[in-house]
Amino acid sequence: MPLQYIFLSHDVDWRKQGPPKEHVLNRAERFDESTIRNIDSKNPYYNFPQYMEIEERFDARSTFFFRTKYENGDVTDYEDEISSLKKGGWEIGLHCDPSSIYDLAKIRQEKEILESLTRTKVFGNRVHYLGFNNELPKKLQELGFVYDSTVKNSKDQIIKEDFGFFQLERLFEFPITLMDAYMFTYMGLSEEQVLPVVQKALNESRQINASFNIMTIIWHDNVLQMKGGRMYKKILEFLTQQDDVKICTGINLVNILKNA
Repeated sequence: MPLQYIFLSHDVDWRKQGPPKEHVLNRAERFDESTIRNIDSKNPYYNFPQYMEIEERFDARSTFFFRTKYENGDVTDYEDEISSLKKGGWEIGLHCDPSSIYDLAKIRQEKEILESLTRTKVFGNRVHYLGFNNELPKKLQELGFVYDSTVKNSKDQIIKEDFGFFQLERLFEFPITLMDAYMFTYMGLSEEQVLPVVQKALNESRQINASFNIMTIIWHDNVLQMKGGRMYKKILEFLTQQDDVKICTGINLVNILKNA
């Protein structure tokens, strides 16, 4: 059967403890009243158990991209979460710092820090804030990465160039088709428009290549309780109801492409 592959991923942008309380309160309009009311007892930016439960329910696995240094925290705070994800079949990737793309040694250091927690090789990368330059693919290959997913060609439209994949020598690049943050800013979507836009993107993917295509989705780990972000469960429900859709991690996709 022809397949549309969904590379499902989450960028872990915030420390485990979440941002300062004032940061959340300044964005109170993004949450419902009960979330704000309980902010002192429950960090609304921490959603790992919920993501794992939702994806487990729909028999889906995604890739979580972790930074190694957070504002007032670091990735070691996520050691238990990384262990649980690995044991459950999720993939861990590096969310490298934008300043590191100019320095091979810095990327190597970040990779080694993350691998000390995963206790396995890390094969995928996405640069924080989607920083990219022409020298990055060479650096990533030298360090043993097999894929990157940093390229985004349009912030406010769904375009052909943000589907599929391309290769930079031995490195696979998966352009970002849809990202939650851009959907609610540059694209200006309301919560009610989220699912129709995902449906539209999937249909466009089918039209670009009905026999095989890839659509890459970022849903940040901290948005699950936000208005718009809480549509994630419905997105997954829709995607898993499609007979021609297969949800994959990044390394799954690389292996599929290598064996094609």
